[in-house]
Amino acid sequence: MSTPNMELELWPSGALQPEVPVNASLQKLDALVRPGGIVQDVGTTTPPSVVSGDIGKSWVVGTGATGDWAGHDDDIALLVGIDLWAFITPNEMWRVGNLDDGNDYVFDGSSGWSIVSESAGSVTIPIGIACSDELTALTAGTAKATFRMPFAFSLTGVRASLSTAQASGSTFTVDINENGVSVLSTKITIDNTEKTSVTAATPAVISDSSLADDSEITIDIDQIGNGTAKGLKVWLIGNKT
Repeated sequence: MSTPNMELELWPSGALQPEVPVNASLQKLDALVRPGGIVQDVGTTTPPSVVSGDIGKSWVVGTGATGDWAGHDDDIALLVGIDLWAFITPNEMWRVGNLDDGNDYVFDGSSGWSIVSESAGSVTIPIGIACSDELTALTAGTAKATFRMPFAFSLTGVRASLSTAQASGSTFTVDINENGVSVLSTKITIDNTEKTSVTAATPAVISDSSLADDSEITIDIDQIGNGTAKGLKVWLIGNKT
């Protein structure tokens, strides 16, 4: 028997060697659960005054700690009893949430704990838009899809795809507009018999990378081929600003 989520082995009734499933489960936890957790504060050098209700809480010890914490710089101090501490030495990339200032901190193994920098522009965000159904043949025209930006956005990439490629004719061409003005100096193209712009002979070129919060975005199909293309999706790739 095992638990439903992490498949940790349970201690079966009447087991002659209970340490076998227990140890196996602890090893899985050690491998899969990210170390760290929630601490009361980071960088504290003096053990706080505690009450019985604080048992089980932890702090990250600061440099030059005194009292019961002396010699435990950068360790996680866990209160296991009134004025009774257990110390956990962190490994590189351990991460904790600090209740005192609301920030996450990471241990780098050499210079100690530092605030995790997760600025708005540090994470790539894809915004995918379905511009048609899957069965109807696509036609040229403006505003095949219209939506408003949910936040200010720095556009770093664009792409388009089809569920059914067109067989022949003029190159399938897509434009993206912000408030009626194209953001592309070279439009998105999908070559004949292809389903994606990623493999296009002529890559798209972005001319306006700064999309404003709540600006209206429209997707145009500027050109089609023999009329067999279906299922257009367009992706805006970039960073929230």
